[in-house]
Amino acid sequence: IQGASGSVNHVKNNLQKVRRMILEERGSLDQLYTKSNQLGAIVSILNRFEEIKKLPEEIAGYVREKKFLTAASKLVQDMQFVFDSDFNPIEALSGLRQQLEKEKSELLRVIIGELHNHIYLKSPYCERKMGIEGEDEDDDSVDPVSNNGSAGAGGNGGAKTGSRTGDSQNQKRTKGPRKAKQAANTAAFASVDTDDNPEADSFAYVEMLIESLVALENTNEAMQEIKSSIGLELSRLIDGVLVEVEERNRALIYKTRAVDNQDEVQQQDTDREILFDFSRILFARLETVLEYHDYVLDVIGGQERRERFSVANASAAASRRNSRVVAYTIGDVWSAMKAEILSLLNDYLIPKETQLVGAIDMTRGSGGVKPGIRDLFQMEKGAGINEAVETLYSQIESHFQDLTTAISSKKKESGTSVVIDEYSDHHNSMRHKMLVKPDIEHAPTLLNMALSFTKRVASILGSIVNVPSSGSALSPSVRRSVLRDVPMSRPTSPGQPAQLYDTDSDADVDEYLQIFFKKAFLPRAESYAMQLFESITSASDAFDIDLNTHFSGRPIFRSAAAVVPLLRSFGSLLNNLNLFKGENWGILLQLLHKYYEKCAELFRETVRTPENQTYTSVKWSETPDLQQLFNRKLKQASARIRPSDSNVEMEKEIRLEENLKTERSLHLNELVFDLKRLVCLAQQHQTLEWLLVQLNKISADRAQVLSKYDGATSAALLKRHEADKSKIVNRYSALSVQCLMVLRIEVRAHCTYYLDLATREGSYYLENDAMEPDQYIQALNADVSAIEEKMENFLPADKLALVFGGISVLMAHILIANTRYIRHFNDAGNRKMIRNILALQQNLTNIALPEESGLDKARRFYELYDLGADGILKHIADNGASFSFDNYRRLMDFVYLGSGQTGDMSVGRANNLMEAKYKEHYENHINRLRDLLSQAQGAGMPKSRPTSFVQRSISASPRPMSEKPNSQA
Repeated sequence: IQGASGSVNHVKNNLQKVRRMILEERGSLDQLYTKSNQLGAIVSILNRFEEIKKLPEEIAGYVREKKFLTAASKLVQDMQFVFDSDFNPIEALSGLRQQLEKEKSELLRVIIGELHNHIYLKSPYCERKMGIEGEDEDDDSVDPVSNNGSAGAGGNGGAKTGSRTGDSQNQKRTKGPRKAKQAANTAAFASVDTDDNPEADSFAYVEMLIESLVALENTNEAMQEIKSSIGLELSRLIDGVLVEVEERNRALIYKTRAVDNQDEVQQQDTDREILFDFSRILFARLETVLEYHDYVLDVIGGQERRERFSVANASAAASRRNSRVVAYTIGDVWSAMKAEILSLLNDYLIPKETQLVGAIDMTRGSGGVKPGIRDLFQMEKGAGINEAVETLYSQIESHFQDLTTAISSKKKESGTSVVIDEYSDHHNSMRHKMLVKPDIEHAPTLLNMALSFTKRVASILGSIVNVPSSGSALSPSVRRSVLRDVPMSRPTSPGQPAQLYDTDSDADVDEYLQIFFKKAFLPRAESYAMQLFESITSASDAFDIDLNTHFSGRPIFRSAAAVVPLLRSFGSLLNNLNLFKGENWGILLQLLHKYYEKCAELFRETVRTPENQTYTSVKWSETPDLQQLFNRKLKQASARIRPSDSNVEMEKEIRLEENLKTERSLHLNELVFDLKRLVCLAQQHQTLEWLLVQLNKISADRAQVLSKYDGATSAALLKRHEADKSKIVNRYSALSVQCLMVLRIEVRAHCTYYLDLATREGSYYLENDAMEPDQYIQALNADVSAIEEKMENFLPADKLALVFGGISVLMAHILIANTRYIRHFNDAGNRKMIRNILALQQNLTNIALPEESGLDKARRFYELYDLGADGILKHIADNGASFSFDNYRRLMDFVYLGSGQTGDMSVGRANNLMEAKYKEHYENHINRLRDLLSQAQGAGMPKSRPTSFVQRSISASPRPMSEKPNSQA
């Protein structure tokens, strides 16, 4: 019991001791507890650090799976942990921080690269248009397995297009006829999980990438990088399209390069087909790129209102939320696109050897185009610049070069891309591979395709141009849906003209094309046209006949046969351009005016005498009365109308010519006896008539193009076009008519010249009958025959009839009227005159001229001589008067002269009695003639009695019968 009691007391004491110990306060235990918690936290942090060290492998896995948002979020969370301010004193974490910064930079680089792959159509899943209606709707379907994750650097040479998944967001962007295509795409991608392949929906993938940038707090840096690489990426895009088109048309390209002597037309068709394929694909891709950029900017604007993780503290995050992302604008993309488009236009439309320097610079300095300084610190050397100015300028230029070198060295040291001069024309030096040779004939293809592209993207650019567009107020996603539902008018073949656009509604959008057209292309086209024109018209055989080109069966000038195809070519070129409404007709007008001046110069040289005087026929052709009379004849001949008053018009023409000639004889030097000159006039008339026909055809094509515009514009343009056409047509027509009129007057002047000589200098008081016609009559027949033989080869029958028509009437009039110049006449002389008339008639019959009976009148006149004085009076009484009183009186004079009664009248008194009797008989015949003509014509004859040739010979002093009158009297 004592032992048990002692044990109980011992236990009791121990319990009490323990109780006291428990109830006793000890600070050491608190320290141990706190230390234990600290060590536990440190272990947890160290474990987190160990996990963070594995982050690069995780991020690499996320990147391979295209889960950039997950990777960015994970990286941001870990960086937020590592970069906590509590860990700043720990120097051991500096290496981990650097590694995370490196991972962030690498992830940012990859994200920006992925953005570039989709924005610039390098990924096989992006929406890449082909530029062909129908094909574009089928281009989005690709093989989800073969194209999974395979995006080459070129991008454009791989699969045609990308595809989208069937999520709700895509359904909102896909409407109308694209629903069937979207359903097919959804079925095609049913076996591919979009979570495993986020890139399958291109636009959703782009949005995810932007969200990743926002999570990384690097949106501004990414936007600046995208902005700075726009030009380079567009250049690479164009190079990719070039490779694709070259591969598609390899056979055609190699064929054209291999065959040196290929037909020019076939070569042009081949080049046009290749260039059309290139331009339609390129502009469709550029349109898609612009849509991607528009979507990126739209997503950036929406992300500004969202909260994301940040490595900075709360105050910094608050300031970030209050700040706005500095992104690029759609105008930056458009400016780069315009520079590339203008560079391509300059390369393909302007040949290298004659390229205009700074063609792209010409489009700057106006509204809608970024203004800039061209040729910074460059001055053209000239004689007017003195040495002092040159010295000062050289110093400035040297200083500027030093500054440029210093900036370039800093740029290399920093290792970043820096733009020194954003206005520099660096695109001029970035030449792309040429598919075809430069030629202005490519203008309809390239310019119209560029214009069509500009009109299609006008809704996207509505915010940067002064164009009220209904689509500019919509968001990019809605606008794309609307634009997809609207059928886009794209040409499907090189020969199909582009749709005519209303340039007033989108004037600012296509202003860069208009400026290029006016300041770069049009001057080059005019220069090229003038070079071709000068090479044609300055050739030694320019105005020789071209045996391969005929009009009405007659050849024309070789230069005209070459100029008209030039006019047609440029007319077709300008008609197929939709940039202007009739303002580009100036080239053809200049060519037409130039060729008119050439023809007018040829005409002046042809009708100028060796003494530098103008031939008489040209002077007469400028008489208004003769011009009016000839124009009426020309209209009647063209309409094949035979005038009822032709005799009246012939007599009027003869009177006008007599008034111009006066009483003198024409001189040899006043007439054109060189048949080459006459032939040249005939050829020129025929050529000008052919040109007028061709000009009317070209003008009709132009009018048809102008009529396609709206009503008011079309009416104004057509009115202006008709005014310009009328001016040039009137000039050509006037010169053509003058050529033909000069030929007609020249032929009539030749007849007048020879018949004047035949009557003034010919002898008609003969002792024996003449066996041949007068020598001047023979010369006239030979001359007329030679002229007609030449003219027949170069003038059609109706114009030939107009040139030679009426000469028989003219001959008859001269043979009768010129009796006043015949001083001596007898029976043998009368028979000689009749022989002359028969020779003239026979010659006119042989040269197949229009049937005219003009010379019959002259023959009947001289046949009256054989009837004697009484017989003439009896003929008038029986048949009426056919000639004038003066003509009949001169015929009476010939009768009395031929009787020999006025021989030597100075032999005594007997002769005086005979003279008085002779005079009395003569007076009786003249009085009876006057009475008969008064009765026949119903008009009074002259009251005064003019002195007849017989009376003058009686009263005059005697002179030898052989004396000839002065031929120039």
